[in-house]
Amino acid sequence: MPFPTFSAGNVLTASDMNAVGLWLVKTQTIGTAVATVDVTSCFSSSYQHYKIVVDQVTGMASGANFGARMLVGTTPNTGNIYGILMYASVASSAAYVGVNDNNANQFTYLSGTGNGNVGSFHFDIQNPFEARETRLGPVGFVKTVGATDIGFYMGALYNSTSYNGIRIQVGTGTMTGGTIRVYGYKP
Repeated sequence: MPFPTFSAGNVLTASDMNAVGLWLVKTQTIGTAVATVDVTSCFSSSYQHYKIVVDQVTGMASGANFGARMLVGTTPNTGNIYGILMYASVASSAAYVGVNDNNANQFTYLSGTGNGNVGSFHFDIQNPFEARETRLGPVGFVKTVGATDIGFYMGALYNSTSYNGIRIQVGTGTMTGGTIRVYGYKP
């Protein structure tokens, strides 16, 4: 099915609207020199699955990593996250298991800046609002060891808490500018 295009004045039918895959739920602008950004009230019973798009964040130190914590209001989760980063060095063809989150309080590796200082990435979250396991990923990742290390991170938050927001955070230093967009979609 081709991507739907709409023009001003068009009458949109149910079949037209049902063909649209992602619905923008919330846009959050990132401030200046902040370590965390809370996107509140973005998860609800309207959608079971979400895509988070973080675009054009600047000002991080070279090699900084992005992580995320789930929120109830503005209160972050405190544990029960299990995840793994698997990556390979393109330069040496060696494969590694880099991080094993074991009862962590955050999804540790959503993206890295590599050898630059601009961050743009996206990831999916399943079931954040439901009172059951929340899953994240897999997320494509450029590891901070160097621009030639790439891989995937995935994780799960094992508890029965209903989350309505997410906190994006930088592992070292601060970040500036850019946007976070949350899209809902049905499986």
